[in-house]
Amino acid sequence: MITEKEIARINELYHKSKEGGGLTAEEKNEQAKLRRAYIDSVKANLGVYLKDIKNASKDAGSDMDPAEAKKNVKKAMEATDKEMAEEKSHVIEVAEK
Repeated sequence: MITEKEIARINELYHKSKEGGGLTAEEKNEQAKLRRAYIDSVKANLGVYLKDIKNASKDAGSDMDPAEAKKNVKKAMEATDKEMAEEKSHVIEVAEK
């Protein structure tokens, strides 16, 4: 799990990158690592959240077809993967500058 201190550092590096001086190579690497940790944390939390929803649906006797539920979860995960790919390309782009 990522800490608030690490999130603050991500934001600090972001703002510094937008200023005239930019980031050093070391700071770019730190930024990429922190962003990856943040994304991994969000994905892990999303996975737990989706499992909780699935369990709650089972407990409530949900009428949703299991195949449809699986399709919905897969769609949500694909959207997350797409966002992560976009973020990764942005991180790489920033690191190469």
